This record gives sequence, structure tokens and C-alpha cells, in this order.
Amino acid sequence: MTGCGAVAGAPDPIVVSDGDTRQSLALVRAFGRRGLRVEVLADRRGSLAGASRFAAAEHLLADAEREPDVWAASVTELLAERPHALLVPTTEVALGTLYAAGIPSRARVAAPPRDAYEHAVDKAQLLALAAEAGFAVPDGLLVEHPESLIELPMGFAPPVFLKARRSRFLVDGRWQRGIGLRIETPGELAAAASDPGLHGGALLQACEPGHGEGLFFAAERGRAVAWFAHRRLREKPPWGGVAVLCESIEPDPALLGPAARLIERLGWHGVGMLEFRRRPDGRAVLMELNPRLWGSAQLALDAGADFASWLLALHAGGAPPRWQPRSGVRLRWLLGDLDHLLIGLRDPRARQAVGAGRLRLLARFAREFGSGAKLDVWSADDRAPFWAELRSWLRSLRKSAS
Repeated sequence: MTGCGAVAGAPDPIVVSDGDTRQSLALVRAFGRRGLRVEVLADRRGSLAGASRFAAAEHLLADAEREPDVWAASVTELLAERPHALLVPTTEVALGTLYAAGIPSRARVAAPPRDAYEHAVDKAQLLALAAEAGFAVPDGLLVEHPESLIELPMGFAPPVFLKARRSRFLVDGRWQRGIGLRIETPGELAAAASDPGLHGGALLQACEPGHGEGLFFAAERGRAVAWFAHRRLREKPPWGGVAVLCESIEPDPALLGPAARLIERLGWHGVGMLEFRRRPDGRAVLMELNPRLWGSAQLALDAGADFASWLLALHAGGAPPRWQPRSGVRLRWLLGDLDHLLIGLRDPRARQAVGAGRLRLLARFAREFGSGAKLDVWSADDRAPFWAELRSWLRSLRKSAS
């Protein structure tokens, strides 16, 4: 793995948004270990990435979810003082706010073209384009007005999955979070249909069995130039969500052709993640496209897929990295895996989803300590982020128990 050319052409500084995300921490460490100056944007002192010894500075800004206009104004001012900086947004809120404020047209921002982004975050549009590109997609239905959904349409039987058309959306000048719910009873459907987290429309989909997989890519002006893949071994929540234990795998050759066609149709420039469910019969079903660096980015770096250097090569110039990613590398988000365990111990639906009882869940959790899995947040040469995360996790645990 080499990234020396990308480093030689790197901007000074690199500004990474959303300091409390694991993908931001992974970038700060990757850039910092190359001797690059990295600054972090956060809404509180001592964020996950801001606590890293590789963060040269941490800038406290307004909460982008609650005050996107104020956040954008602060980012504009900060970048004006750093005309050669590269801003790397790592969440959909940051990306959406930057586009709305027109910042990518005035500064260096590691972001895909806005049209490509808008197609990606609209799950209905994305799945339609994906089907045209040759992907298998879930059996589903777009429900423009979810509150009218009082019973399951013909052809659907529980369990089904009801999820917001967009993961994040603006309402009255504030970012809201779209929901995704597994529906098993008419009562759950009625309660979910009126949830404000479905504002703007929802997708009703048959629940896809199997496990999650990700196909990660770097693309240059609509041309895929690098690939990486992983499978999810455990997720939070257990029936499907964020990966808390994952393993690098060889990219499935059957997916590369449709993926390349989809990337070309979108005109993608930058990095992204295609998320799948791998059915028991082996068929991969595309669920969505993540238009940014993903939460388990550290696994790619640990396995030799240097997406940090690709970001620099694509958005700041320099030679792209060469890599030969290793399969079989495991990454464990320890506190996320602990959440997976706690949910499973108290929720019978979670145990049913993973096909394990309480004792087996405990055994699986304990056995992973001897598997050789790398830890996502913990690092022997950069320990402060783990302790910052642990303090935050304990506060959340106390709050939920009160």
C-alpha cells in the first residue's frame, strides 16, 4: 500500500467534519500518521476524533443538525482563513448543509457532485437506477404519504420493513432523522405510519434474510477506480443496522459490473459504499448507497485499502494509492458490540433475528476477544478517543436507565 504521491500533493490543512463519528477518527489517524496537519470540526470539546493526538486543532461549531445555517456560516469563515484547506465532510448532515449553502462551489470539499448525491440519498430513485444497472433490489413499494398506510397492501405479509425515503431531511430549518422499523403486527404499522421520521415518504419492503455486505469504491468522474468489500458479522440493532463486527472479503465479481454501471450513471466522483443483504441462497440484494465515508472505514485501512489517500488523490490531486487489500481482517467496534449483546439479552425479537439464545449471545461476545479482531476506536498509540467514547457510552447508559 502506498500513498506517498497523494501525501506529497496534500493540502494544508485537512479539515474533517463531525468529530464524534468513527469514520472521522479513522481519517484523522490515517492523515495524522502520514505527518499531515488535520483539524476537526465538532460541537463539543473532546469529541471522538478531536481527542486524538493526531488532531492538530478542534474547532467548536454550532450543532449542524439544529442550526445548519449557523454551522455553514462558521465553516465558510474558517475555510476563508485557510484557502488551501480540503474539507472532508463525513455525514449526510454535513454534506447536505454544505450543498444547501453552496460551499463546494467556493472551497475545496471532498464531496460527490450534488446531483449524484441527491440521487443516492433518495432511496426510491437510487433503487430504480440500481435495477436498471442490473442489481437485484428488494420487493418494495414507495408510499408517498405514510400516514395513509393503515394496513399492508396486497402482496405484503409481516414481517416487513418500513423506512424513510431519505435517512436525513430538513424540516423547518433543522435536520431530522429518518426511521427504519421492522413491522410485525398491525398495531406496529399504525404507530409507525404516523411517525415524523417518515416525513417526505417511505419505502415499504419485504424483510430480506441473510447478512449485510458492503462494496466500497473510489470513483473518478463516473469511472470506478478501486474496490473493497466486507461482510457484517454482527450489527446494531441485531436485525440489521450498523456493523459492530465485520470482516474484509474479496469483492464479488458478479457485483462489479452493475456497480460500475450505476457509478457511471450517477457520475460519481469520490468514495462511497453500496450496501447489500446477502440472501441464504447467495443472491446479493442492493439496499442503498452511502454517499460518504462509512462507519467501519477503519477496517478498509487495516486491510490495506487506503481510502484516505484516494480522497486526497481525487479531491486535492496527487498520485492515487496502490493496494492489494487482505481478506479475513476483522474489525470490532467494542462498545457497539456490547450494545448488540445488551439488546439481544433483553429483546426476544433480537434473539430471533440472530438465531441465538442468551447464553449463546454471551459466548459469542466473549469468544471474539480471542479471534484476533482489530478494535475500531481503541489504539495503543492513541488511547484518548476510546476513553472519550467510554465516558459518553456510560452517560448514555445511565440516562436510559433513569
